[in-house]
Amino acid sequence: MKYTYLLLNFFTILVPLLRSFEPKLHFYKKWKFYLPALAITALFFLVWDYFKTKYGIWAFNEEYILGPKLGGLPIEEYLFFITVPYACTFIYEAVSYFITKQLFPSVLRAVMYGLSLIAFVSSFFVYEQAYTFSVLFIWGLTFPLVLTQFSNQALDKFLLTFLISLVPMFVVNGLLTGLPVVVYNDLANSNIRIGTIPVEDFLYNAILLAMNIGLYEWFKRKYKKRLNC
Repeated sequence: MKYTYLLLNFFTILVPLLRSFEPKLHFYKKWKFYLPALAITALFFLVWDYFKTKYGIWAFNEEYILGPKLGGLPIEEYLFFITVPYACTFIYEAVSYFITKQLFPSVLRAVMYGLSLIAFVSSFFVYEQAYTFSVLFIWGLTFPLVLTQFSNQALDKFLLTFLISLVPMFVVNGLLTGLPVVVYNDLANSNIRIGTIPVEDFLYNAILLAMNIGLYEWFKRKYKKRLNC
């Protein structure tokens, strides 16, 4: 069905958008911090996506998209980088409001730095697999920068958000890769899948969330500093 990808975007953002006006959360009041973060993240990922599509790392099944494309990408793909980050940041806000205790040990920050270094170094051993290389390389570069924007408490909430986001990811990405809406060139990845989802997609999702929420935290902190001047 031509509306499949569009509907996936619609249902991804529907509840988070409606609940953004929830009196307890008032997420809509924080859009002035969030929208710049979303714009920067979306631009980065759309450029990345453009080159992956151009060089055949993946392609889009014409049966499940409306048809119009911009820069070689279907309109639904542009929406994806709005709906998914928004939904995940809403989860982050909800987690921050309802969970007041730190759930993960602070040592996880050092673990994340270590994993980033391992990812960066490992990327050069799989350079022939373009998708695997790119997620490891970009993770190794971006996560250390993003971690500087998280307090211990914010990092704790981010990790919980990522774990919670895996549930809708299995649904949405499972449909995208299972129908499939997105067709992968398995010569460009490790060909390891969890269900129908390439394992690289989980790293891709982690980078997307980390960049989006890290920038969101940076814009909030910048605004507070301006008020205190």
